[in-house]
Amino acid sequence: MTTNFGQQLPEIDTQQYEGASPSEPGQSLSSAVLRIPVSVQVVIGSARLPLSQVAKLAPGTMLTLDEKLGTPARMLVNGREVARGELFVLDENEGRLGLTITEVAGPPADA
Repeated sequence: MTTNFGQQLPEIDTQQYEGASPSEPGQSLSSAVLRIPVSVQVVIGSARLPLSQVAKLAPGTMLTLDEKLGTPARMLVNGREVARGELFVLDENEGRLGLTITEVAGPPADA
């Protein structure tokens, strides 16, 4: 495989991202990067179980989490903790929850 390092890279088509605006001359790479979808998770607790217990899980099974009531939920982006917050009831009729951010993590040590 031969690589030509002098070759010009193609322009990024930012319109392929959801909510993207039309490309403008001089649009920066960072604005295109900020439109890339990421996985966001809110972790309210965890438990460590042997595989034999996981295999026995069924509807109605009660699972004890390591965290206590009132412990902040952790917000992960692509598996990395970026914030902590408090859960609140967003819509009681639909059973939907929300997260109020109370603390934002600093930059990772390896950055």
